[in-house]
Amino acid sequence: FPTQRHRWNTNEEIASLLISFDRHSDWLSKEVKIRPKSGSMLLYSRKKVRYRRDGYCWKKRKDGKTTREDHMKLKVQGIECIYGCYVHSAILPTFHRRCYWLLQ
Repeated sequence: FPTQRHRWNTNEEIASLLISFDRHSDWLSKEVKIRPKSGSMLLYSRKKVRYRRDGYCWKKRKDGKTTREDHMKLKVQGIECIYGCYVHSAILPTFHRRCYWLLQ
């Protein structure tokens, strides 16, 4: 994993981690970490783990029921290949959760 914990990873770094994780089964977390430390980087299988239940209080939509998430597709070398999901803390405005997965 990149050594600088308190910076956003580049699209290229994210893609290289997501592409190579299948060769490193020890990277994959089997259960959700409750309230992981700021700067933590965790890899989950979206099909097996409900990563959204992490114990933090995230901003809600206007309906007050669902979490407000921003979604976008990220490009690597001009090709959209990563899907990103960003969530903002309801308490601390500088605290975010960023989730990524490959589009293929």
